[in-house]
Amino acid sequence: MLAQILMSPVAFMVLTLVPGLLLVIALIEGLFPGRLPPIFVDILSRTLNTYLTWRYPIQSVTEGVSIPSCPYRWPNGQGDKAKFFDGIENSQKWESDYGHVYRIWSGMKPEIVLTRPDQLQSIFFDSDQHSKATNNDSGYLLGQLLGQCVGLISPPRWQAVRAIMEGPFRQRSSQNKTVQIRDMVNSFIENSFRKGLISAGTLHPARDLKMLPFWIVCDLFYGQLPAKFTEELRGLITIREGLMKHAMSGGIVQFSLSRNLPTEANRDLKIFKRQWRRFNSEIVLYWRARKGDVPIIDMYDAIETGKVSEEEVLQTLDEAIFANLDVTTGGLSWNPVFLAAYHECQETLRQEIIQAEKDGRMDQYLQSSSTYLQACILESSRLKPLAAFSVPQSAPTDRVVSGYNIPANTNFVVDSYALNIRSDHWGPDNDTYRPERFLAQDNVKLRYLFWRFGFGPRQCMGKYVTDIIIRAAVVNIVQNYNLRLLDQTTWSRDKSCWITHPDFEIGCERIESETPAVSLDVADVEVMG
Repeated sequence: MLAQILMSPVAFMVLTLVPGLLLVIALIEGLFPGRLPPIFVDILSRTLNTYLTWRYPIQSVTEGVSIPSCPYRWPNGQGDKAKFFDGIENSQKWESDYGHVYRIWSGMKPEIVLTRPDQLQSIFFDSDQHSKATNNDSGYLLGQLLGQCVGLISPPRWQAVRAIMEGPFRQRSSQNKTVQIRDMVNSFIENSFRKGLISAGTLHPARDLKMLPFWIVCDLFYGQLPAKFTEELRGLITIREGLMKHAMSGGIVQFSLSRNLPTEANRDLKIFKRQWRRFNSEIVLYWRARKGDVPIIDMYDAIETGKVSEEEVLQTLDEAIFANLDVTTGGLSWNPVFLAAYHECQETLRQEIIQAEKDGRMDQYLQSSSTYLQACILESSRLKPLAAFSVPQSAPTDRVVSGYNIPANTNFVVDSYALNIRSDHWGPDNDTYRPERFLAQDNVKLRYLFWRFGFGPRQCMGKYVTDIIIRAAVVNIVQNYNLRLLDQTTWSRDKSCWITHPDFEIGCERIESETPAVSLDVADVEVMG
């Protein structure tokens, strides 16, 4: 009977037309978001949600109950826009709606959200064996930009590429660069003062400090470059930032079929990749002609011997210089804000800095992780995590999380606001800026209580350099400027950026003294300007 019904002309027509209709709806909504009546997208989304829930079953160990899940919504699910751009708001809402462990959809890929410290150790103890989500679960366009960078690839290529690329960022290398980084920070901030960016008595932390980590990281890879190359780099910034916004906004650029569409993103992608390859090749020729000893030479030597591909090197350089520009800026820019809001902390830090300078141990001070300075930086990053959710990665074996059996190769993400702020560990003053809490903390115990550079053996390659850059910048600002909140300051964030950046000004007034507290070497100003 059922076979006869299914073979009837009417059934054949329905079975043919419905998938075709759903495909048309998918294409129209992907290409022209918001043009269709919501009911059409609702039907498509519910159909896909039913399929995805069946395709990726996750159940409790004892009762066979399905894991709570956010309903899929075409085309992004809860992917990049909801997870990053709107992640702060969604963090608390999703946990309230679905509990302490639940599933979201990034594109059509499932991701398990972890919110509690006790869930993490059993997941991340072998993070060096984890696989990062293909293209960060962000789809085609991001894959073309960063899909082969060291931060998004998986073993065994991860170990091979990292071994070639991490040279300037190893702990010893970073410490050896402390004086150079400090001089570049001082030059940049002094130059900003002379240009009037700070001398007007205000500081926009994200906008005014944004290029500081950019030029320092460039210097670590390329050495000191002539003006021709620095101008080329400046020219690439705008197009690269635009591509990242396209990639993180979702929509049709998630799908490989979009590669053939005449879109702005595809045009800019071709231009950027061509110019980025040429730029790095020219720098290599420049330094080889001068027998320069800079890391970029070693990286291109590794390409020529087949240890890494050119695309792996180019995308990792892109990741460190362009993609992490927003990341490091986010890590740096909230520090002046909190110190402006908490004057007692600002003064305590200033006195510690003065004492370190007086004792002639500033370089050791900048390298130390047991100072009030570092406690201030950690507390700022606790209260203002770089992003609401971590980069997705999967474990190589099944894991049990809060009673649910999570199959091997299922991606996990960590809710940083749940972990860093809402966790009982930080109570009762979870929302209060109190750096002293980190002075009494054992770093080993903090390992799974606090998200900053990742968990377990696989952590951010640039964490040592990043810490020295942020410490040096905070030292210069606090030693030379009084920080305060302006009247009626609203702590707004830049909602056009996927990383959490402050989008407001604070008071920043120069501390006048006959002898500057910090020696300001402006030799690099023209290069860094």
